[in-house]
Amino acid sequence: MRAVIVEDELLTGEHIARLLEGIGVEVIGCFTDPCEALERIRGLKPEVLFLDIEMPEMSGLSLAEQLADEVGEMEIVFVTAYTNYALDAFKVSALDYLLKPVMEEDLTRTIERVRRRFAAGNDARLSKGKERRAAVSFFGPFALRLESSTVPVRWTTAKCAEMFAYMLLQGEGKEISKWTLIDTLWKEKNVEKGDVNLRSTVSRINKTLRDNGSSMSLISVRNGYRLNCEDTELLAEAFQLERFMLQGSAISDRNAKQIENWVTGCERPFLAEFGGEWCESYRHRYQRYLLEVGLRLLKYLERSGGEPVRSLRVAEALLEHEPFSEPIRFAAFKQQERIGGRAGAIAYYQSYVNMLERELGTEPGEEFKSSYRRLLE
Repeated sequence: MRAVIVEDELLTGEHIARLLEGIGVEVIGCFTDPCEALERIRGLKPEVLFLDIEMPEMSGLSLAEQLADEVGEMEIVFVTAYTNYALDAFKVSALDYLLKPVMEEDLTRTIERVRRRFAAGNDARLSKGKERRAAVSFFGPFALRLESSTVPVRWTTAKCAEMFAYMLLQGEGKEISKWTLIDTLWKEKNVEKGDVNLRSTVSRINKTLRDNGSSMSLISVRNGYRLNCEDTELLAEAFQLERFMLQGSAISDRNAKQIENWVTGCERPFLAEFGGEWCESYRHRYQRYLLEVGLRLLKYLERSGGEPVRSLRVAEALLEHEPFSEPIRFAAFKQQERIGGRAGAIAYYQSYVNMLERELGTEPGEEFKSSYRRLLE
């Protein structure tokens, strides 16, 4: 996310910039002169603009009004020392306003609101006008299910499935050169044979999609191909996990069940049936998303006093991906105690100790061992 700050007090502007950079926001401009900022913002096109309301020559409100019709896709946040400006701020469609001195907690909450607003807009744009649906499974065997069908599309060759999965992961509309595709999917072939295999595979993919009543296709563009999904909305747990992570969303009563379904539905390895080198970076990325979202879910369920069986099911799904993750093992250990009592927890701990010794030659961490000792006492 890119941000611009307009604040006539240099130290205050620098303070806000440091806080923003600390929470992962790129500050592409920090101005003390609102007139200079007005000229520069048009070219910088930030995604969020922090404006001091009380400035000489031009107030933050006036600056926002002049920018309203010129800079789209931008959220405005006002910074002020006085609460009586709040109503004026919202008259110019500001997302939020912050009181000076700006605190990290308040700024973080504001950035979360910006991210959610952009995410909602992106989702709406992606699904706008899309009359069809396609469900995609990347965890375990790759599968594409069209509309409400429970039966996955049957590809004529494994390479067809692999190439279509690869194109989906590149993103809709992105042009991929044929040289990249050949080097990625037919590394063992020379260029001439790779080109023949590529064109044959594209033809088979498009025929399979047509035969299954889908309007999706791989379109030839210059020296490569792009995936066309103009009227089809793609639904995939992997993409949902990614959006959830990148948007910095929080788990709540409203979305906990949906997130639980994502996590427990991803118990198999990512792209399990494909052996290409290109898969490794995607496996690493989406496994990381899954584990981080899963750990957040476990913490939420523990705080909210959720059913232990439910928490244990989540932990066990995550352990299929990372069996040596101590935070996940520790969460499962606590749920084992809730379900099976002291004896169940002791048995689980001993099994974990034996696995660590056998596979890694190590022991559980000190916090885990301390909890076990307290259990024995």
